[in-house]
Amino acid sequence: MANERDEGLENLAEETFDEAMAREEEREASGEEPHKAPAKVIVVRDYCVRHKGASCNRCEVACPKSAISFSDDDLPVIDQELCTRCGICFGICDALSSTRITMIDLHARIRRIALRGEDVYLTCKENIFPGLDPAANVVVLPCLACLSPEIWTLVLAENIRVKVACDLSYCADCERAGEMAEMLYSHAIESAESWTGEKVLFATEIPEKEQLLKNLANPTGVDRRAAFTNLVGDVGDIASGKRRLRNSEVLQQFYERRERARAIAKLNLAEDDVFNNFVPMGMTKKTMTPKRQLLLEAIDRKPEIAKRIPVYLSETDYSLCANVLECTKACPTGARFPDPETGVLSMDARYCIGCGICIEACPEGAIDMVETTAEALLPAAGSRDEES
Repeated sequence: MANERDEGLENLAEETFDEAMAREEEREASGEEPHKAPAKVIVVRDYCVRHKGASCNRCEVACPKSAISFSDDDLPVIDQELCTRCGICFGICDALSSTRITMIDLHARIRRIALRGEDVYLTCKENIFPGLDPAANVVVLPCLACLSPEIWTLVLAENIRVKVACDLSYCADCERAGEMAEMLYSHAIESAESWTGEKVLFATEIPEKEQLLKNLANPTGVDRRAAFTNLVGDVGDIASGKRRLRNSEVLQQFYERRERARAIAKLNLAEDDVFNNFVPMGMTKKTMTPKRQLLLEAIDRKPEIAKRIPVYLSETDYSLCANVLECTKACPTGARFPDPETGVLSMDARYCIGCGICIEACPEGAIDMVETTAEALLPAAGSRDEES
């Protein structure tokens, strides 16, 4: 990984963006010294294709505050004064991230909540009013638009009950994210629902933290018999250790790590350098972008949804290809590479993100972009070599 990514992500904690921001706001309100490194948007160089030759400016177009521009070497530059940390750019491109949370981390938290047997509520900061203390199964996002179609797809493919708990009328005049946010998160949710056949649910209220004796201490509007029954159940759980087991973050994180290790092993993904005598320096590097990883996990969970998910991949006309391998040198993810044994052009479709850089790099004009489905990313197809 490049130094920029290491510097930005090396201290990622097991807290979400909303938790990090809430902690900073609490420090500020109490007069404490703010954290030395508050959450901010950073550029992950390895995932940006523009500076590698692609004509991409989606992050710049999507930013509601015009806080993104490009440097002389075509890397995104964030104006931290203009940036509202809405996170829209996270949902648009893997090259933009927070110093405190990534989409992989966010999905991990959503999965941990589901492992506790709870519904997952997603809301945004605009819906958190003073005095509202969200429950542990509520994920507060800077904006719903920070979630890409891929993460919604994986959550639905895992049969996680996810509910959006927002007054969506606030989107029209949201100072943080602007009017484009509604279009983006609507598109992401609708795409995921169409691909998976599942539905994102909506809730009218945001669950709040509960206290063990709250109902008995303040019984107004509460049925005392029901409150007492709940209390007895809680006490029984505490006595038996079930409550501690159910709420143990350490245990949930253990299950999450084990499940994630299983998923990555099954997908057989690699981000390490691979020995190859047919490339300069004898090494080739594969880079798996987070959105593609989330999508691969989704179709691993439910392979039947792959046929409904459109993807754009590069395709080689071998009648024109002279195997000069210029495309492999230009490919930013290592999707194109010479076969380590024969030196013949090969491709792993799982790593192809459809950036089109290889088209410009090919001197024979043998490469084109084609629209296909995520079936091409399944193990039987995605890891095969291209053959003439």
